[in-house]
Amino acid sequence: MPPRNAPRPNGPNRPGGFRPAGRPAGKPHAAGRPVGRPGRPDARPAPRAGKPGLADDGKERLQKVLAAAGLGSRRACEELITAGRVEVDRTVVSELGARVDPRSQEIRVDGERLPDPKRVVYLLNKPVGTVTTNFDPAGRPRVVDLVPGERRLFAVGRLDRMSEGLILVTNDGDLANLLAHPRYGVEKKYLVKVAGVPSA
Repeated sequence: MPPRNAPRPNGPNRPGGFRPAGRPAGKPHAAGRPVGRPGRPDARPAPRAGKPGLADDGKERLQKVLAAAGLGSRRACEELITAGRVEVDRTVVSELGARVDPRSQEIRVDGERLPDPKRVVYLLNKPVGTVTTNFDPAGRPRVVDLVPGERRLFAVGRLDRMSEGLILVTNDGDLANLLAHPRYGVEKKYLVKVAGVPSA
């Protein structure tokens, strides 16, 4: 048995294994924390500075303007831009991130000038026999034909031709996406009449 004051061994037989050379246990850092015990930073990192050129100058992202004009969801409008189908002041814009002022700049899609950017929403009681699609090769009556005006409108969601009831008609692509896309979980209720008795 070694003497009481004998130095403790430093090796594999030492409890806990080797002690790293030059790093005695418990030696404090300048900040007073033990070596090998990472501490939390004293302060949170400063927030990132805003990107230059994004001041409130009245401009909006191009895809948002297109969606508000009823050309589809924002994702669909981004595809229009990257496909080179959008012009701003007669210059093709094919990169995302462009910001425009629809009140003072001329925006065209496939050569046609963008309609009035004013957003409208109609609550329509859809009658039986009308279709909610904007393009119907059979030439059947459409929901959008029941709304006056020359704006490009579309129905939010779908109701079958033989169904009736409330449906929204708008030119606001963002609103339509928010209400119709499953990811947002907007509940819809339907009353269904069937012939006979359902089996399940």
